[in-house]
Amino acid sequence: MSILADLHRTWGFWMMYHRLRKLQFMWNHKRVYRIYTAMRLNLRDKRKKRLPARVKAPLLCPVGPNITWSLDFMHDTLSMGKTIRTLNIIDDFNREALSITVDTSLPAARVVRELERLVEWRGKPECIRSDNGPEFLAEVLQ
Repeated sequence: MSILADLHRTWGFWMMYHRLRKLQFMWNHKRVYRIYTAMRLNLRDKRKKRLPARVKAPLLCPVGPNITWSLDFMHDTLSMGKTIRTLNIIDDFNREALSITVDTSLPAARVVRELERLVEWRGKPECIRSDNGPEFLAEVLQ
């Protein structure tokens, strides 16, 4: 079992159990699991996802419109099973929804295009606020 575990580090318990059965080891799953945990094969290395360092800025209330905009993504699933995403851009002063873009995929280039369209219509804000999600980490948005 340890040879199999060394060769196939990504295999979980059930994959290991079925492979042992194919190799003519007729042990039941309880026995295999007992040995599997005794050998500490169930403890996997979990790598932490690296995110850039978060810049902590105080949350200020804007004194007028068009000073701070907030961006965020939301998602939902249609009745047929298809997933849709929305990009919401909101003016923080009066909570006005400046843009709600709905599509099945919203890549970074599309987000930039929507922001440029809004800047053309409303003018450039002093600050754009977003969460540190993976959607806003693209080089195009920087």
